[in-house]
Amino acid sequence: MIDWTKRSKSRKHKTYSDFQMTDSATVLHAQKRSKFITIRSLFFGFLGIFFIAGTAKFHDNVLMGTYLIGNQLPPAAFFYLCLIGLGWNGMWILLDRLFKAEHRLSDALALSAKEIAVAFAMTLVACWAPTSGLCRYFHTQIMMPWYFLSNHQSWEVHGLLTEYLRPELFPSPWPGNPDVLSDPAYERVYRGFFTGLAKGTETLSILQLPLRAWIAPMLIWGPFLTLFALTLISIQFLVHRQWASHEQIAYPIAQVTGQLFQMSDERKHVPGIFRNRLFWWGVLPIFVLLMIEYLAKWFPETVPALSTFLPNLKGWWVPLYTHMPIIKKVYNYGALQGQTIFFTFVGIAYFVSSEVSLSVGLSYFLLAIFSIGYWQTTGTIIDGSVMESLRGGAFTGFFFILVFTGRSYFKAVFATAFGIRIRKRAKADADASQEEKDLATPDEVSVLAARVMIVTFIGFVILFSWMCQSWLIALVFSLLLFMLYTVFSRMVSETGIPFLQSGWTPGSLLVYLLGPAAIGPHALTYILWAGNNILTPDPREALIGYVSTGVKIADDNRLNLKKIFLWICIAALVAMVIGWFAASWVIYNYNPTGDAWAHAYPPVTPFDYSARLFADMKAAGTFAASEAASPIARLGMISGSALKTHYFFYGIIAIILLSTIRFRFAKFPLHPILILMAGTYPAAAAWSSFLIGWFIKQLIVRFGGGGVYQRFKPLFIGIIAGEILTIGLTIVVDFAYYIIVGSPSPVRVNFMPG
Repeated sequence: MIDWTKRSKSRKHKTYSDFQMTDSATVLHAQKRSKFITIRSLFFGFLGIFFIAGTAKFHDNVLMGTYLIGNQLPPAAFFYLCLIGLGWNGMWILLDRLFKAEHRLSDALALSAKEIAVAFAMTLVACWAPTSGLCRYFHTQIMMPWYFLSNHQSWEVHGLLTEYLRPELFPSPWPGNPDVLSDPAYERVYRGFFTGLAKGTETLSILQLPLRAWIAPMLIWGPFLTLFALTLISIQFLVHRQWASHEQIAYPIAQVTGQLFQMSDERKHVPGIFRNRLFWWGVLPIFVLLMIEYLAKWFPETVPALSTFLPNLKGWWVPLYTHMPIIKKVYNYGALQGQTIFFTFVGIAYFVSSEVSLSVGLSYFLLAIFSIGYWQTTGTIIDGSVMESLRGGAFTGFFFILVFTGRSYFKAVFATAFGIRIRKRAKADADASQEEKDLATPDEVSVLAARVMIVTFIGFVILFSWMCQSWLIALVFSLLLFMLYTVFSRMVSETGIPFLQSGWTPGSLLVYLLGPAAIGPHALTYILWAGNNILTPDPREALIGYVSTGVKIADDNRLNLKKIFLWICIAALVAMVIGWFAASWVIYNYNPTGDAWAHAYPPVTPFDYSARLFADMKAAGTFAASEAASPIARLGMISGSALKTHYFFYGIIAIILLSTIRFRFAKFPLHPILILMAGTYPAAAAWSSFLIGWFIKQLIVRFGGGGVYQRFKPLFIGIIAGEILTIGLTIVVDFAYYIIVGSPSPVRVNFMPG
């Protein structure tokens, strides 16, 4: 029996998808789940990890690519899913037909949907480490500040690198020693990093690189990053059941991806969606249009560009500020004047709740109204730091909402994790339905995740305290850090946007709220350097977002989540190790300048900011007292920015107010994502595409109903697949061109925002 229901009007629980299909035969937690993961699925999972983690930095630095960074569902992982799901299985089906083997080979060697789910979840999780999630910035943050030190006198005056960061965090020989410049080891370890060690086309092997100097610092960074990763994974497994079962949020990426390896009954080794004509009606037009655009770059004299015969299909530009000068008062007003349509976002908007897609679509219009009001009230244009404070408050408020909504379940989970028995009122138990009792009972993986999270979080804070030399700042920063990533995961799970950014960092927010003197010189330097630029450099590739999609896919395939928890932890750590060695090989051979942004700006910005704050404290006469005081004593020196503190609390109030209205009025059309994404680059890039997707969905639901909405899902999955399949093909072409020609491809196309 299939029950079509709209968003629940209950004030206690709120369903976030407009039409949620439930089948009594497939209710979660009532089915016997698979209790084993095959060697074959693990093989393809680790193979995917090797390809993703081992080649992404090469694509980014050497091939100057853009598609292996910046996407929540990286095209490379998606392309790999197609290869193992369609290519591998199709090969054995074809051989069966050629040799008339009556499915003997395909039955024995083809992958099942569960096996593909395991392989894809492991591959997807691997995408966090090699690029923007970690290794795009990690090496350069450790090394490049020493390269720029001589050009930044203020750094030397204040002793930022030599006096306020622990020498143990850097490879030996430590550059803070004045005599180190004459040391041959410095030439190889540091100058070799800055200039590259490869000679022409001859590269050094991994064993020839000066990695011995990294052993000591990596004995500190390795456990630190491992604890960080395990805490994030544990948080996602802890909240998964509350979000997926109790609140029934959409998980649009998991919805789309899951359809691509669900086998049909008649031809069980071929995904059923490939037999749907609407799917191909989505794939082929998008694939052909984008391939025309790609081929036009290669053969401009032969193939007409898409912008020539369909000029407004992908992008448009309207110079609003020439007719409405007040537009220039809007924060990041360029997003209102021009847009590029991304078919993936249009397709994803079809799978998320209408309130989410509408909120993303209207985000910049409402931000424009807010910006103009701010200018008329204050006489100044709203700046980025105010928006950071507002978003920081919004994340904090939304985190409280998430905890409050799931308080009963989380209380039961932690009580079970600590072995505490909770007495419940007999009447309440008697009145509760069997479904409510089932949902209120914590499952084993949630309890396991809670225990792991507690241990890893404590370990993380202890190590962080030693690194930043302030236990109080380490604790507060860690709480903000994991709060940020929890809310970030919820945003990914609800919107399905292939890339997101938080728009604020814990280190900067602490400076706004507490002031530098209350933080202390040592902790201030560390959190602005490593806290902001190693732990939160670019959350668009956050580990927890990948885990969110992976665990949902595993859950939908009724896999044993305790085993999935183990293998996702292993996959993340293996990807981190492979990504680190791959990044070391690429940078030491080719130097870090191939990534023009990562090598030049993130290593400089935190120390420039720290130097300004040091100068301000010394001018105010608070520096010496702050340096000498204990972490508790520094609380008496709190002197944050009043304006930014106000907007931090405005963000909290706005989120709580908006969430309260949504719980009170079921038909309220806006979602808190409106504030969480306000002014960020993803919102600027995606608002028009989401608005188009929302409009199409509204037409279909309004005039066709739930049945038509479901029947059209394959069409929009095809639209998404068509664009990302094209991107995957261009990645293959980039690598093939380099292997054959020996130089990067001269063609660069951006089918999705980078």
